[in-house]
Parts: sequence; C-alpha cells; structure tokens
Amino acid sequence: MAVMPTAHGTLEPAAACASVALDIGAGSGAVILYPGERFRGREIEISRLGGHGHRVHTGVHERTTQERSRLTAIFGSLPVGDYVVWEDAVTAGPAVTVSDGAIAEVTLP
Repeated sequence: MAVMPTAHGTLEPAAACASVALDIGAGSGAVILYPGERFRGREIEISRLGGHGHRVHTGVHERTTQERSRLTAIFGSLPVGDYVVWEDAVTAGPAVTVSDGAIAEVTLP
C-alpha cells in the first residue's frame, strides 16, 4: 500500500508493516529518527548543514518489532556529512552526522 501525502503535508495512516532498505557503504550512511508522538502522521525533513536550502523528507511510521512498537522516520541513504533535522518548516532541530557506512540514530522529543 502506497502512502500518499495529503494537501496539508501530513500522511495518510501508515501501513501496519513497512519494510525499509538501507543503502549504505562507501560515501553514504543512513539516519534513523525516533520522533515523539507530536510527529505522528507527519513528514520530517532534513538538509545538509550550510546547504542551499535543499531538503529531503520521509514519513513518520509506526513500526513494530517483537519487543515493542515505535515511531520511526528513516533516511535510508544519504551522502556522508552533517545534517540538520527540521522540527517544522522554519524551526531547525538537532544536527546529526552521517558517517561512511554507518547508521546514525536520533531521538526527537
């Protein structure tokens, strides 16, 4: 089931099961965000620090493991560098470093 953005930038309810492929290695890494409840049903954007305003976005989805259910937003392949996570359209949140072949994890309250 595809998840399509609505006119207001929110997402339709996420599928009960959503798999993700990470494409990391030489020159790229991934970011997994663990957003708080206030991000449910939204998209989260990130951009390179000092970049020229280009942002990439992904949806917030609830994913279930054997241990628990948790909201996640996953950027499966990003060039190595420093990024800012956007709280909303104008508010910069935490910075995160994407390292070569690694997965960075960030909790957003």
